This record gives sequence, C-alpha cells and structure tokens, in this order.
Amino acid sequence: MITTIATVTVFVDDQERAKAFYTEKLGMELINDSEMFPGSGMRWITVAPKGSTTVISLFPMGEQWAHYREAMGKPQAFTLHCDDIDATYEELTGKGVQFLGEPQKQAWGSFAILVDSEGNQIVLGQQS
Repeated sequence: MITTIATVTVFVDDQERAKAFYTEKLGMELINDSEMFPGSGMRWITVAPKGSTTVISLFPMGEQWAHYREAMGKPQAFTLHCDDIDATYEELTGKGVQFLGEPQKQAWGSFAILVDSEGNQIVLGQQS
C-alpha cells in the first residue's frame, strides 16, 4: 500500500543558489546534500518544511532531463501550504522573495505565486 509521497523534484540550473533560496528565504530544512554516485560530481540535495515527510529534490538540469527544460521558469506542479498566507507573504517578501501578485482569496482558500531562485513559479496556498 502506498502511504506517502516521498520526493517532489524541482529542476534547477544552480543547486547551490537553489539550496540557499529554499533554506534561507523559504526557511526549509536541508535534509541531504551528498554526492549521488561516487565520482559523478552530481549532488543529491533535498529540502523540506520542518516536520514534512515529503522532500523537494533540487535536481540539476542535465542532458538526460532536457525534456523538462521547457518547464523551468514556469508554474510547477505542486503547492506549498502555510497556516497564515498573509503573514507568510509579508515574511517572505521581507526576505526578498518575489511574488507574481498579492494573495488572492478564493472559496477554497487563498493563494499567491512565488518565484524561486531559478525562475520556477510555485503556488503558496492556505486552505479555508
């Protein structure tokens, strides 16, 4: 039986820059930063909100993943949840995080779209 989603991948051009953004600006914990395969020079970097069982892999865009290149810098297929979108929006904008607009209220909750260090657009949401 499947019990959780383990990893969501975000493709990045600069792993170090992305790691700094997700840990320093978004406040996520660094879960892992190690070499993927001995001698490969490729790193397996994962981050997550404190207490989360799902991690985000900050994966380097490589030739084998070129088909994902068109998705970089566009909306990504996952949402980050928060408990107070207005306070989180204010905190993150204070840290220099770019948003595509202020939080929008909907019947199901509220959302705003943030832009990460690599230009990826990520939904920040709060459910009603």
